[in-house]
Amino acid sequence: MNVFRRRTPGRSTLLSCLFILCMALIIASCESDKLSPTASEDEDLSRVASKLQEAGFDTSEGFRKFEDGYLVEYDMFLTEDMIDDLVESSKAPSASGREEHYRTNQLVIGTPRTLQIYMDAGFGSYMQSSFDAALARYNAQNLGLTFQRTTNSAAADISILSFYEVSNTLGFSAGFPTNGNPASPIRLNTYYYNNTSTRADATTVIAHEIGHAIGFRHTDYMNRAFSCGSGGNEGDAGVGANHIPGTPTAPSANSWMLACSNGTDRPFTSEDVTALTTVYPSRNIPAGTSAVYRYYSGSARDHFYTTNWGELGAGKDGYVLEGIAIFANTTQVAGSVPVYRYYSGNASDHFYTTSWSELGAGKDGYTYEGIAFYAFTSQVSGTAPVYRYYSGSDSDHFYTTNWAELGSGGSGYTYEGVGFYGYP
Repeated sequence: MNVFRRRTPGRSTLLSCLFILCMALIIASCESDKLSPTASEDEDLSRVASKLQEAGFDTSEGFRKFEDGYLVEYDMFLTEDMIDDLVESSKAPSASGREEHYRTNQLVIGTPRTLQIYMDAGFGSYMQSSFDAALARYNAQNLGLTFQRTTNSAAADISILSFYEVSNTLGFSAGFPTNGNPASPIRLNTYYYNNTSTRADATTVIAHEIGHAIGFRHTDYMNRAFSCGSGGNEGDAGVGANHIPGTPTAPSANSWMLACSNGTDRPFTSEDVTALTTVYPSRNIPAGTSAVYRYYSGSARDHFYTTNWGELGAGKDGYVLEGIAIFANTTQVAGSVPVYRYYSGNASDHFYTTSWSELGAGKDGYTYEGIAFYAFTSQVSGTAPVYRYYSGSDSDHFYTTNWAELGSGGSGYTYEGVGFYGYP
């Protein structure tokens, strides 16, 4: 979280070969001082900055070398391999609309899910209590994610570790979710968070970095000056900045995900709660249902849906995992019907329908691949409509429960109605 910015104060006069340079640290963001680089370091930073800009980051501020990677947006730690992946993913467009509270394209999947969170035992009792308070804030929202403290660092989904640096950096996250898992580790600076410090913002800083780890962008992503006093648009950053329905599109005052802090504690606002419960709703999915994983191939311009994790796993053969589309039954239950799956090699298109009469055993270049899963043709308790779209230019069928993605049609896609109903 970006909590500190160094500002230049006035200077005193020289007195007998001694001088006093007065500097004031004013709480403003999880930002870091940018040390003067050598020529080779400057060349390296310029090279990596070009990659980040290609991925959609604004590197005009908040970017510097740190250990074996780079701090980006002041509180995102990325290795060069991670940056290369972001560049590659930014080249693969999907049907998902990107608007200006914001989340990334990738989220933690497999909810309801319990995340094991480890806190470095070297932190003192105040920080340990702040850690417990941060987890309690999340758990009080009855989300599809449950946050549980663990003392086993090897088994942790997210580890919160320490580092020491005399700078304005309070802490940072290892980025955003990948392959359906949260980012890890989070690192906090013991220059500020030590056994004698009782900073009021400790709980918020921890909750903020966990927020990044599970896929939330800064709420003032469009204009960091809202909370930081300066700075602009952070950019899409190759990971997406998708507006969360029901939340403001303008910066949200006092949000836990503001880029910069005034050093006080910031519990979740009502808008924060809406963001959290919208992205990770409590899921009461009937027993016997399975996740239907959604993938997209930018090269093939094809969306693909399957309940079989073994087909593409976290993504392969050019397909990127985009999360869980719905939950559905893999065996027929009362009221459900088969969703038939087809594939056209010529069009590079996967097609799903509950109507056998559309393609039957296969025609128009489509091969019948069997029953994908079972869904409903009318709404039953707990289900939501799955909207069906088709892009003639890309020869791609697309299915989503999120009307906000394409609405009545957009990005070259035509709305074809409700395909079926599934558990969101």
